[in-house]
Amino acid sequence: MTTAIQAKVAENRFLTLLISLVFILLPFQRRFHGCFDSWSRRIPLPDFPLPDFFSKKIHLFITDPLILLLTLVLFFRYKVSARSFFWEGPSKYLTLLFFTALVSLYFSITNHYALQYLRLLQFSFVFLFFNALCQARKTINLVQLVPILASILVTLSCFESAVGIYQYFTQHSAGLEFLGEIDVRHFPFHNPGRHRWLFDTMLPQEELFRATGTFSNPNILGGFLFCSIFASFYLFMKTEKTLPKVALTSIVFFQIFALYTAFSRSALLALIFAILLWGFLQIKAHSFRKLMFLASSLLVFGIICIALFYSQLTARGGIINYNAVTTYADSERVQYLKMAIDMIKEHPILGIGFNNFQLYENPIQPGYPGHVFFSKVHNIYLLIASEIGLIGGALFLLFILAILKKSWGSLSQGGHLQEKIFLFSVFCGLLFIGACDFYLLHTPHGRILFFGFAALLYSIMERENLLCKNND
Repeated sequence: MTTAIQAKVAENRFLTLLISLVFILLPFQRRFHGCFDSWSRRIPLPDFPLPDFFSKKIHLFITDPLILLLTLVLFFRYKVSARSFFWEGPSKYLTLLFFTALVSLYFSITNHYALQYLRLLQFSFVFLFFNALCQARKTINLVQLVPILASILVTLSCFESAVGIYQYFTQHSAGLEFLGEIDVRHFPFHNPGRHRWLFDTMLPQEELFRATGTFSNPNILGGFLFCSIFASFYLFMKTEKTLPKVALTSIVFFQIFALYTAFSRSALLALIFAILLWGFLQIKAHSFRKLMFLASSLLVFGIICIALFYSQLTARGGIINYNAVTTYADSERVQYLKMAIDMIKEHPILGIGFNNFQLYENPIQPGYPGHVFFSKVHNIYLLIASEIGLIGGALFLLFILAILKKSWGSLSQGGHLQEKIFLFSVFCGLLFIGACDFYLLHTPHGRILFFGFAALLYSIMERENLLCKNND
């Protein structure tokens, strides 16, 4: 009997370790494709030319095998049924979304291009991650896992903040390509002041490069820091000791300072929105003393960072002013929005096919002489609706609404209020970011953050509902 209990505890620890590793490795997502290059070259290409910016290689990310292993452990060690794994709660909408995407791809212009089906399978790994986290609540106490994951995010954010600040002030990469870092010179904006902050000498060029950390885009660094800042808030609200509170307050300033060096408008606006929501929920939870201290600290940190980066923020635009840089960027995004709407009008039911946005936009884009549209629409809701159709868009919205409905009805029930407020605030902030960018679906970093927080939020709320029903 004792041996069986010890084995069960060891299995639970292994499951916890796998989940934690997915979050630990989240910022370090290199594409591994070298071992698949020969296979990639053998895949027959479609009967139309593919643009240079469209990736034609089979690749994996470091978290893909971990998610697959986590799924297999649940099936073979914990005997999770396929029905509960793929059809329980919001998981059924993701299952239907996958098959809808598969059908849309079959009827698309790339229906004979095998790489697109591999891309869909790789994208659906995050569905496995969501389902696995939801099923893990039956085996491990996810409430106890939340502070572990929050500590992981805060620790990683300190590293990413240090890398980002180094990149910004040296204006070149930190030499961490093996961790996924890319050249920061891909992300410049016009800087007529020719300096990096208030106390600085003149730069030789009139372009300023945004920090990326080890992520593939400054906006992804911004989204990660957004989540990590709330992880710091959560740990602050959970502790009663003076030294950890001082340390966490200092870390929050470090995170916010690094967030400014990324100059991510979506992350900064989401932070403001989510802080207001978080503060309102804290008032309802009667956490006045800690809330006031943290709120006053945030106000001071915000004022300091705005003062230090005022000329750079005005040069970037879109945060405290609106200028030609922002006008150009937003006009391009508007064109993407128009293209997505046109795609939905032309193919309303099943869309243009999964991962076909960059291939289908050439014949549908408006007259833009000499301009190449190489990206996707900066809106996850329109991206799904244009590629997978209104059926796919409806399923995605039903997935989100199922989580929000479960969450809102359970926020004030039972205990663990700080866990609920933390997860709910971050998830709502990510929904806001999803309306401004597409990396929550396009990159493994964004997918793990979005679907990971969604799964934790739903699982903890579902657990609390069951406990309340049992007590009644």
